Amino acid sequence: MLRNTIYRLTLTGLLLCLSSEFISAQQLPLDSLRQRFDRFRKNGLQEKIYLHTDRSGYLTGETMWFKVYLTDGSFHRASAMSDVAYIEILDRTTQVVLQTKVGLVDAKGNGSIFLPATLNSGNYTIRAYTSWMKNFSADYYFHKPVGIINAFKKAEPETKAVASSLDAQFFPEGGTLLSGFKNKVGFRVINSSGKGIDFKGSIINQQNDTLVSFKPLAFGIGNVTFIPQADQVYRVVIREASGKQSIFKIAPVSPKGYALHVTDSTDQILRVEVNAITDEASSLIYTFVHARQIIGYAEGKNSNQGTTIFSINKNDLPEGINHITIFDANLKPVSERLYFKKPATTLSIAVKADQSQYSTRRRVRVDLQTLLNTEAKVSDLSVSVYKIDSLFNTNTEGIEDYFWITSDLKGTIESPEYYLSNDISVKEAIDNLMLTHGWRRFQWNDVIASKYTAVNFLPEYRGHIVKGIVRNADGSPANQILTYLAAPGKITRLYGSRSNDKGEVFYEMQKFAGSTNIILQTNVKRDSTQRIEIFSPFSDTFSSRTISPFKLAPERGKELLERSVALQVQDVYYRDQLEKFSNRETDSTAFYGPPDEKYMLDAFTRFQVMEEVMREYVPGVMVRKRKDGFHFLVLDDVHRAIFEDTPLVMLDGVPIFDEDEIMAFDPLKVKKLEVVRRRYYLGPLSFPGIVSYTTYTGDLAGFQLNPKSVKLNYEGLQLQREFYSPRYETQPQRQSRMPDQRTLLYWNPSVTTTTDGKQQLEFYTSDQAGNFQIIVEGMTQDGAVGSGSHSFTVNTHNN
Repeated sequence: MLRNTIYRLTLTGLLLCLSSEFISAQQLPLDSLRQRFDRFRKNGLQEKIYLHTDRSGYLTGETMWFKVYLTDGSFHRASAMSDVAYIEILDRTTQVVLQTKVGLVDAKGNGSIFLPATLNSGNYTIRAYTSWMKNFSADYYFHKPVGIINAFKKAEPETKAVASSLDAQFFPEGGTLLSGFKNKVGFRVINSSGKGIDFKGSIINQQNDTLVSFKPLAFGIGNVTFIPQADQVYRVVIREASGKQSIFKIAPVSPKGYALHVTDSTDQILRVEVNAITDEASSLIYTFVHARQIIGYAEGKNSNQGTTIFSINKNDLPEGINHITIFDANLKPVSERLYFKKPATTLSIAVKADQSQYSTRRRVRVDLQTLLNTEAKVSDLSVSVYKIDSLFNTNTEGIEDYFWITSDLKGTIESPEYYLSNDISVKEAIDNLMLTHGWRRFQWNDVIASKYTAVNFLPEYRGHIVKGIVRNADGSPANQILTYLAAPGKITRLYGSRSNDKGEVFYEMQKFAGSTNIILQTNVKRDSTQRIEIFSPFSDTFSSRTISPFKLAPERGKELLERSVALQVQDVYYRDQLEKFSNRETDSTAFYGPPDEKYMLDAFTRFQVMEEVMREYVPGVMVRKRKDGFHFLVLDDVHRAIFEDTPLVMLDGVPIFDEDEIMAFDPLKVKKLEVVRRRYYLGPLSFPGIVSYTTYTGDLAGFQLNPKSVKLNYEGLQLQREFYSPRYETQPQRQSRMPDQRTLLYWNPSVTTTTDGKQQLEFYTSDQAGNFQIIVEGMTQDGAVGSGSHSFTVNTHNN
């Protein structure tokens, strides 16, 4: 009896040891995968960028206003990677028609784009990205459709759909149609405009037997379930509402592989079933779940007669789009699908006007409150108030839709705002969306091999970076060449860079705003055969997103005319107010700081020759004349000596490498002369003193640059246009005969709620009567996003 007891205890202990060793063997690959995945995320940090535009459609001649929100791609918190955002408007052929750069502060920024009369009527895309985002696919950029109407040009003809333009796609759950098992197949059927259609469909086998019939739930998207057999080829028959019939092939059936089936087992448990028919010796299966590269679940199990079931607590999963990936025993990804966990908490923005109806030219007070659950939250908001018309679609993607859905899915999502609504069918509809829009921002093979994203574009975390290349006379890259970039002006700005092994140069242009000329050069006395080329900072890659054709119904002509007339009235009477730009904070001090000597030449007797000016008034600079010409030497204040090398000599911030040229310049054109009597370092550049001349005009005043210098007109960061909104506080102001035809009553990209989550706004109605919409979008410091809206009516009234 004792021997049997000892035997049972020994066997139990042995089984426990074996079980422990087996679990450990399962866990080791998972731990390795977790570590590699986390390293991959940290080495390839991604950003998300969102634009809140004041409206969804415009007339040429109007201004598009926007607010930029930039976050990291995983946690949706403010990104510290980038200080510059690139904004572009693309036509239907992805040709860039307008582009600009916007400076960011604390991952937020705002700007505007004037829409010129050269644009044709049509549907366009506004896209946004950062320099860092250019290292990844253009599919990751922000994209938003926007309509533009040119009231003075004939609109492009409406594109007519033809029978062959139907596009039907079928997506087996997990990626494989596996023989002998019940398979769920997602489908999406769209027309030539990219819109989902209503239809009736059926799956037929080789014998033309109908196995199952189906129809879409919403936007041409749905799912159908059937058991395929390996010896059959299946087709899908699509019957449109018009009676037209089309036949499409479905994915071939695989006799071996993996089938994935995901269901909501309960409100708390997600059931993941993996069916496998393989020749693998091991029956071990791994499931790995992440959302935005945040790991939510990882586990390994042995299959039971080809079936493995994982029960996942939904509380362990991050909110948003989760990627469920199945790996075999060798950590090879074999199946994948998406699952959406609806955010439990979003930022609630309550918007309430003090009245529901107003007369023209009356004050409107709006109270805002931002709550996360029931807790007040300080939030950064942007607010737009505009007249509602039927020229453009007002149901567009909002900030919540973007961050939780469209930013993590590929392709165009029709009516993204629907999927976060409280509609009864949303839960099934969004799961269909997960079946048909599967996509990830990386390749698993890169994760396994620790192959990180190549960095071809630097992050601009301290201002805009101008990138160029230095070439030799034969066109080959020239390395280790010192280069200079100057922006002539009354404020002395100079940037330096030494070319790398590829000949590349980088100039970090902090607070460089507006359109100005820049001059690029090398020291022609030492590097006279090189030339510098500048690259465009804008992206030259594009996503595969499609834009629906432009359609303007003839019955909208009256509304179009009214809005066009209103626009023209505003332009005639308020052009000066509409063209005001705020003074961006600029440092008027030269890049080298306060000089050691400063001479305002009008305070002295003016000489006709520069040599006399230098010898009579500038004791800190010694002028030597030798056989090869003039030479400057600066007195070194620090070491009480004379620098042996030539100082940096500049005219309006542009380096002049030949002192003879500056000595031949007319001193009567020079307003100011500054001297730095110490060694100064600027990036890779080192100067034994600085002698800086500034002209009255700040534009070189006719000085002839060396022919090898490159002069370009360059657009820096956008200057901020001021939004014009008149006030009608008094009766005389309300009775003014000056017309006010504003359809955009208010735009404010920088509204911050207080610690109690509240803020109050006020603006005035115009002479335009009709229905008006208030749209508010925003974000908390923790990355919670939300929006709110409110409408009111303006009635015509004699003030």
